[in-house]
Amino acid sequence: MVVPQHVTDKFKQRMGEYTRTLDCVHCGLCIPHCPTYDLTLRESDSPRGRIYLMRQYAEGTYDLTPAVEKHLDQCIVCRGCETVCPAGIQMGEMMESFREELQKTSRPTLRTRLGHFLLRQVLPHRGRIKFLTHLLYLYQATGVKWLGEFIVQRLLRLKGLTYMQRLQPTVPSAAARRIETDSKRPEGYPAHGSARMRVGLFLGCITSEWFAPTHRATIEVLRKNGCDVVIPDAQTCCGALHRHAGLITDARELFRRNSEVFRETGVDVVVVNAAGCGAALKEPPHGGKEFSVPIRDICEFLDEVGIVSPQRQVEKRVVYDQPCHLLHGQRVGADAVERLLKSISGVQLLPLPSSEKCCGSGGVYNLLQPEMAEPLGAEKAELIRRTGAEIVVTGNPGCAMQIRAALGDSDIEVMHPIDLLAQAYPE
Repeated sequence: MVVPQHVTDKFKQRMGEYTRTLDCVHCGLCIPHCPTYDLTLRESDSPRGRIYLMRQYAEGTYDLTPAVEKHLDQCIVCRGCETVCPAGIQMGEMMESFREELQKTSRPTLRTRLGHFLLRQVLPHRGRIKFLTHLLYLYQATGVKWLGEFIVQRLLRLKGLTYMQRLQPTVPSAAARRIETDSKRPEGYPAHGSARMRVGLFLGCITSEWFAPTHRATIEVLRKNGCDVVIPDAQTCCGALHRHAGLITDARELFRRNSEVFRETGVDVVVVNAAGCGAALKEPPHGGKEFSVPIRDICEFLDEVGIVSPQRQVEKRVVYDQPCHLLHGQRVGADAVERLLKSISGVQLLPLPSSEKCCGSGGVYNLLQPEMAEPLGAEKAELIRRTGAEIVVTGNPGCAMQIRAALGDSDIEVMHPIDLLAQAYPE
């Protein structure tokens, strides 16, 4: 089957991705930095190979067979290739655009329909996330979790479901998940002492419930560093997962809503503590308007403005693993985070080999492609174990879940850098 000409014409005209594929100079510098190529050693699983496949599809000279689609689906969109590309190829945006086109030309599967339902009907609605999180909490707090694990591991013996069980974070109690937004706390969270800045905190979707303790730590650290913190209730999902899935129109609307909500607060900056969300808010979906307020990752922000020196000692051996969307998406290197960690008295910061290499999380990539994600997580976990660290810190919830699952029964703690920094400030 040849791709209809009107499809390829629309692809070239609307997105401009075809001409961008021509920018690839075939140097191969990206290949050693691609985690999926590292696993399969196939050219078609490298950035260069995927660019060839997209170009041939756009030209109408290559059918989108299941094998071709699999190579494209297996891209984590970690964007490590972008950092080293001499031609400036924007692989992340190219993959998002290509997947958007496929939404219109491919017949949706049951898994695709279910994924789109969750992305459209659950993630943008924090009330629905709260309800589902409470169910997950009850599942974990009762014997039902043990029964579920027994059924999956002993009776069904389905590797994919077993991996999903391991990926579950420990959900906090309802009290620990409660974050008061401006509907209940219109005055926000005032700075301790003289305020030097008014900061908006982005909650995200899943992170607003599953990682609420990190939000609490973020609020307290910001307050102790002279920031009034505002949390608008009307904010919504950042749209990062929608972009990964090719739902660009949905992502654009979520971006617009968040931009309007935070503009109305009058904050000086919006702080984000999830690397994937920060990258999505810093980069408008495909040529759209910039966010109405400057966006900063929490560690990037504190490093820029300078922090009040932490007073408590934290005697721990620590390694830092770099989230792809912080390093490659937001271009925030390890130095900014490591300077914060080194400011904590007692912390012994150990080097982590290949800390810049993807752990295999990739949004929900580890759920959709467990056969690729699991070995990447296992490799990361082994490197962490070899350091002798007691704590591994990473600035993205998905990465934290992936690394914790890969570490298995290890005593090594996984936390956000801001959680560790918060421990070093007196209450």
